[in-house]
Amino acid sequence: MSFGFEARFFRELMREVGVTPRRVLVIGCGDGTEPAHLAEALEAVVVGIDLEVDPRWKRPGVHLLRADARRLPFRDGVFEAVYSYHVLEHVPGPEGAVAEARRTLATTGAGYFGTPNRSRLVGYIGGRATTAQKLWWNLIDWGRRLQGRWSNEQGSHAGFTREELARLVGRGFGQVESVDLPYYLGKYPRLSGFWRFAFRTGISRFVAPSVYVRSRTGAAGR
Repeated sequence: MSFGFEARFFRELMREVGVTPRRVLVIGCGDGTEPAHLAEALEAVVVGIDLEVDPRWKRPGVHLLRADARRLPFRDGVFEAVYSYHVLEHVPGPEGAVAEARRTLATTGAGYFGTPNRSRLVGYIGGRATTAQKLWWNLIDWGRRLQGRWSNEQGSHAGFTREELARLVGRGFGQVESVDLPYYLGKYPRLSGFWRFAFRTGISRFVAPSVYVRSRTGAAGR
C-alpha cells in the first residue's frame, strides 16, 4: 500500500470541498505509519485510534490512542476531518462507528471512508503483501463465498458494495459521494483508460477491489 498516495489523495479530497483541517481523526491507525503520512501531507495534528496501540509507535505530529471506534473519547465537533481506510469491515455494528465519526466532526467538516468491495472478483491489488500471499487470501475469500460465509458479520471482512457503503455512511452524514473513479485514476495512472472504461460500462462493480466515499457536514464545499 502506498501511504504517500493515500495521504495526498485525502488532502485533495479535502481541498475540493473547502476543508482545511487543523485536526484529523484516523479511525484504525495501525502502527501509526499512515497517520504520520497524513500529518506531513496536511500539516495538521493527527489523532489515531485503534484497539491496540503500542507506545513505541509514537511518531512526530501524531497522537495514538487506544479506543473503540464506536465509543470515541472526544468531545463533539473537535475534528475538521475524519479518515477511515479499510476499517469499517472489521467493526461489529459499523453504524455506531460512523455515528461517532460524525459526532466528532466540526460543523463544516468532511470524512473519507474506504472498504474492500464486497462484489469484487479479485482483492488485495496494490497491497504490500507478496503475490503468494495475495493469491492465498483470494482463494480463502472464494472458499468463504462458496460456503455462504461471505460477510463481515461472519468474520470474512468482505467489505461493502458501493451502494452499501454509501447507505451506511449516508445514514450518519447525509451528504455522501463516491470517489472511486478519481481514486483509481490517481493510484493507477497508467491504467486510466481501463478504469474509465470500467466505470463507464459498470464492470467496475466487479473489478474494483475497494470502494471509497467522501462525506460532508454542514455547509462544507457549498
